[in-house]
Amino acid sequence: MAIADDIKKLEEFVGTGGQRFVYKGTTYSLGGAKKLLADLKEEQKPVTAAATEKTAKIAEAEQAVKKLQDELELKLKVFSKPEEYVTTVSEAEIRNAQNSLQFASEGLARLTSQTDEALVSRNLALNTRAEDARLNLKNQEAKTSGQKLVEPAEATATSTTSKDGKAVVITKAQVDAKLVELKLSDTPENRKTARQALKAGTTATPGAVDTSWEPLFKQNYPQYSWMFTDLDRTKYADVFTLFSKAIDPKTGKQIMTDEEFDRRYAGTSFYRGLETSNKGRELSTAIGNFTWGSGNLAKFLTKAIQFGYKDENLKQQAYAELFSKVDNKYVNDLAVNEVRASTPYLALKDIGKQYFFDFADSQVEQVLAGTPNADGVAVSRDDLIRKARLAAKATYGHLSEQIDAGLTLEDLSASYKEKAAKLLELDPNTINFATDFSDALNYRKDGQPRVLSMSEWETELRTNDKYKYSFTKQANQDATSIGLAIARAFGKVQ
Repeated sequence: MAIADDIKKLEEFVGTGGQRFVYKGTTYSLGGAKKLLADLKEEQKPVTAAATEKTAKIAEAEQAVKKLQDELELKLKVFSKPEEYVTTVSEAEIRNAQNSLQFASEGLARLTSQTDEALVSRNLALNTRAEDARLNLKNQEAKTSGQKLVEPAEATATSTTSKDGKAVVITKAQVDAKLVELKLSDTPENRKTARQALKAGTTATPGAVDTSWEPLFKQNYPQYSWMFTDLDRTKYADVFTLFSKAIDPKTGKQIMTDEEFDRRYAGTSFYRGLETSNKGRELSTAIGNFTWGSGNLAKFLTKAIQFGYKDENLKQQAYAELFSKVDNKYVNDLAVNEVRASTPYLALKDIGKQYFFDFADSQVEQVLAGTPNADGVAVSRDDLIRKARLAAKATYGHLSEQIDAGLTLEDLSASYKEKAAKLLELDPNTINFATDFSDALNYRKDGQPRVLSMSEWETELRTNDKYKYSFTKQANQDATSIGLAIARAFGKVQ
């Protein structure tokens, strides 16, 4: 059927204020039909030449970024594994490749508001490696010419001097090389071992920056430990200045009260930056407020700003963080329990309830976090609905036609549930129809499964001992009335 015909039928349905509209096997309410109509009309709009041209430009810009990434990757491979290549690469070539990549990335960003996280992540990784490579090359040139070594972006915790008094700065590249030499894996502990090996025989430079406070600070304020690796120390120098003043390096104890530290931290450039970014408010609007744990919310917001998370992607990334596990155990049990009590989570669980099916928590988490399945496709709310319908039809095959038409098992059982609650004097909310009263929709005692009529259902409730009608007040009153009637018939009662 042409899309124009679909639109016409939808317009007629909306115009008459209908209740249910079936489109391609899915049943829509009036509100859902209105949204579907708007979507189809948008889909029907002719693609403009400008839109086509923009799409082509975006694709071209993405290809340009990827090509420049590959070129920079190749130059870094030449640098990191010179034994495998005949050619060499200079610091200027690496710098020019970085500049070209940055220019192309900025051009792509101007064309689209969407942020390709894969491209951004690779850019960050390549730039980190490129800076290390350039630094190493500069230091090689400085060493050859007898000049002072260039200050690295990542040096050891303490500047050192050799025994002859000359300045020595240990770079990340040197640490990497030492790891290879010592045949050690790249872990924080092994990197520390490699740095100690490189520093052997050296002494501290007079006036060098003392960073002995850092491990002490991390012990007292573990919630801020991530900042030492994830934040730019130059950009947020005031943050690390505050950290250094919060601990007595001799005693290892806190100098400031928690209230004073929190007040000063709230005045840092990093904290103010988070406040003005509105990302926190955007996150709160998207998923609500949960107990993230010390420092974890600020860490996530920093990542969200860096990678440009927004809208649905922001929600999914936030849920993925809240559901994160280590050794198959939730990192933040408190937050997980709070999410499970939230409206979005319960709404997804309710899909299963409507079809007498209980979704595993992991399945609901997949939908909220946009986690891909084995085929690499993100699980959606519609996938849960399809799964629940299939499960319902597997048990209630004789109701397949009604289920395909959009009715749920809850819809079909509503009147039966009401009758059971009234007759058995029960609170309807306490009735689990799927387990305790399924005979109403799935009666099998006389052959093929079928739905009982309402009179049959009432008889079943009164006569089947498992429903315990005899224990109700009404049953007792009925029994008393019958007893009195019999007694009167025999003249026992006047």
